[in-house]
Amino acid sequence: MPERIQNWGYMMRHKIAALAATALLAGGALANATSASATVDPPSGGWDHTWTTSDSNPGGTAYIAEYGDIVSVCDTDADGVSPRVQIAVQYPSGAYHIRYTLTASGGEGACASARASMGGIYDLPEDTSISVAVWLGPDYGSVTTHYYVNDH
Repeated sequence: MPERIQNWGYMMRHKIAALAATALLAGGALANATSASATVDPPSGGWDHTWTTSDSNPGGTAYIAEYGDIVSVCDTDADGVSPRVQIAVQYPSGAYHIRYTLTASGGEGACASARASMGGIYDLPEDTSISVAVWLGPDYGSVTTHYYVNDH
């Protein structure tokens, strides 16, 4: 095999190995950054509402910013149970209809978020009562329900 082709193969193996090492280090840094804090950065105006699950050591926190309809839920305890938040909108009849549910799966430090810019069900109506239920696990453990009028 010509020397030039052997050198090219040698250089490519080393470049691929270097890229893999860089990706591994970057992935580790990202994983640590994600799990280091079980909160999400507030939008520039801050969070309008913050609620936790009602268990003795709250395992989840919901964050609401009315402007932009930003909703986040984060796992705040290494208890093996994923927190959830469910958003419902009050219709003129007075009944609340569920828009969506978010689950912060992945253990302590994991968060899930939605915002109006995602469109559809995530764009909440203005001047309307919004219901926010926060709980742990699939069976509504430690559920708390809160309400606010979306006026931004």
